[in-house]
Amino acid sequence: MRESIAKLQSLLDRDCKIEKTYPSVFGSDAETKIVTVEVRCPEGQIHKIRAYNEEASALREFIRTRGL
Repeated sequence: MRESIAKLQSLLDRDCKIEKTYPSVFGSDAETKIVTVEVRCPEGQIHKIRAYNEEASALREFIRTRGL
């Protein structure tokens, strides 16, 4: 599993929620080189996950296929 996906899955397992994704996962199918995901945890802490190139595409697909 790719590092960014593993980190996102770990945060989701702790009941954290995706707040923002740049660029939007559902708004565009365009190939992107960089994806940034902001995740907010119940205690209020915000985590940013950034993925590049092929990992960015894999992260977008992970989010899209799970309807997150």
